[in-house]
Amino acid sequence: MSHVNLAVSEAAFGKLVDKLTENISFSKTDGGDFGPFTASYSAGVRFEGGDIDLKDSPDEVVINELDVIYDPLSLTVGIDIPEICVGGFCIIPNPFGGCILRAPRICLFEGDPDASFTLDLGGLIESEISGGFNVVARYFNNPDHAGLTDHQAHEQDKANEWQFFLDPRWLDLDIIDISDTVGNILDGIIDAIVDDLLGGLPGWAKDAIRFVLGGLADLIRGILDIGDDIDEWLSDLLGVSLGLFDFILTFIADKLANENPVFSFEDPYPMLPTSGNLIPVLLPIRNVNPDITNVEFVMTADVG
Repeated sequence: MSHVNLAVSEAAFGKLVDKLTENISFSKTDGGDFGPFTASYSAGVRFEGGDIDLKDSPDEVVINELDVIYDPLSLTVGIDIPEICVGGFCIIPNPFGGCILRAPRICLFEGDPDASFTLDLGGLIESEISGGFNVVARYFNNPDHAGLTDHQAHEQDKANEWQFFLDPRWLDLDIIDISDTVGNILDGIIDAIVDDLLGGLPGWAKDAIRFVLGGLADLIRGILDIGDDIDEWLSDLLGVSLGLFDFILTFIADKLANENPVFSFEDPYPMLPTSGNLIPVLLPIRNVNPDITNVEFVMTADVG
């Protein structure tokens, strides 16, 4: 039985991976209830860039700094402020008991949520994925090949294939930047919420509510558990509470390991192309073995 070797340089292998990752994308919405507030997101995610590094001993394809592009990304937050009532006190008491005139009684924050806002985060968050991968060869029995000869399947693009996948050994997603403007946008939204919630009330009611609740803006920040670092709050909300970043890692891992081969070739393989009235020479490929060195990807196989 004859043997064949195929070598692909690190640069060429990198272009294959670039083409693969740039064609992977998804859209997703999700949300959760976190007691005093709710949050949901709508995201479109695609991938760009990244550098490829081939490593020997052990064999590994390393993808460095694959850019995660959020296009779009919006975060909607609903806030449930504790209900509070003011007024209802007696203005003119009745000397014989009871009250002749009472101040109006006003109750606020009876809704759930009492207020909501949406942050448009598209282009304001930058993150990257890095990971190490094994190259795994798998045989694909094309269901469309059924009932066809190998030559018929070749002519109709329905041949069986050897496919090569990137199977993750490790993956990391890093938040490399959250724009400073996010904090300013959020502060402006909170101020607008305060103005909206209190805007239609008489002055005495506003004063009473501020006295009971303290700073309403600080109360909203407390309900949302926003500390001194808005970047950390936003990263935890999207990544930990809503699980967006874990979903991105799971998604890209599954696409690379199971659905999108980095490259493939027919089996049996057309060693000599069709010429005139002659049919192509198809040779079966067996015992495919991928190997990685520091400078190239190498595939060895038995032919015939």
